[in-house]
Amino acid sequence: MASAQADFALKLLRESGPATSFAILSPFSVSIALAMAYAGADGKTKIEIGNTLAKGATDEELINYFSTLMMDMSKPANGYKLLAANKLYLQENFDPLQSFIDVINNKFGGQIQKVDFSKTSETAKLINEWVEEKTNSKIKNLISADMLSAATSLALVNAVYFKGDWATKFDAKLTAKKQFHVTENNDREVEMMKVTHHFPYTEDENVQVLGLPYKNGDVFMYVFLPKKRFGLAEVERSIDGEKMLQLINFCEKDNKIIVELPKFKLKSKFELKTTLEQLGIRDAFTSHANFSALSKHDLSISNVVHQAFIETNEEGTEAAAATALLMYRSMRPSASASPIQFIADHPFVFAVVKDGNILFIGRVH
Repeated sequence: MASAQADFALKLLRESGPATSFAILSPFSVSIALAMAYAGADGKTKIEIGNTLAKGATDEELINYFSTLMMDMSKPANGYKLLAANKLYLQENFDPLQSFIDVINNKFGGQIQKVDFSKTSETAKLINEWVEEKTNSKIKNLISADMLSAATSLALVNAVYFKGDWATKFDAKLTAKKQFHVTENNDREVEMMKVTHHFPYTEDENVQVLGLPYKNGDVFMYVFLPKKRFGLAEVERSIDGEKMLQLINFCEKDNKIIVELPKFKLKSKFELKTTLEQLGIRDAFTSHANFSALSKHDLSISNVVHQAFIETNEEGTEAAAATALLMYRSMRPSASASPIQFIADHPFVFAVVKDGNILFIGRVH
């Protein structure tokens, strides 16, 4: 399941835009929203969502995996703050099946609130205020009033927030302005942080992989730095979920690493309907969608809106994301005596990972 999820994360990143663009998204947030929709789906609609999230998994495996993940993310932790929350907004006169409500409550810890979607501005404001509160004000205006209408029956909303201090902080006194090589003809100035320490590290013929632990040691940021200065597109094409997790698992702390990493702050907003259709979820968006495990009425997904934010500096990382799903009628390097250089002065991919699960994935360009 973790490998299927890593695969989904990389596909989302690839479909979000070319390798020459900035991006930040939370595959975890998108997956939880889709898993809640999966719980209400049947027939071809269910098969397509299931295959996209975790091909080959049984109904029970899929729901239990995401349920466990959701509950695990919501447990208090020392050294960092990780919060995940789900809410189901229902049209006042719309009554979903009790079995679906039970899954949302018991498996996803979801709250349920009745609203009047015909009051589009008022309801958008209500949803956005909840998201803003859950993401420490990092995600604002997730949905706009024009995404809602009197025909909207429900909105499944997931929010996730992470704030963690590095286990080994970068010394702010060493941060200096340096050139970041965007393309062959284009450099930009960045604030480059620096630290030398024993960090998890591996490499293969194409990419260097560095693990930067947050306090408490069960959440890491992994940075995938192409060996070719402008080789990011090639690296993104060649890595699938299994390979990504393999590289992460191969990381060893045998080597002292000289790390240079730019401070960065990214924000992205996507309407994921087209992306998800390209990944294989098509039926759910059509008039013959089958959500008969959710309601006796005909329902389809009108939109999936996702917004994410991340900021990384000398102290650590703050990241947040929210997804609203709207419905309506490698090789291990041998230990080296001299420190390994890990100089992130050209485009790279990063992932914030907990126990093999990708919470956030993005691209710095």
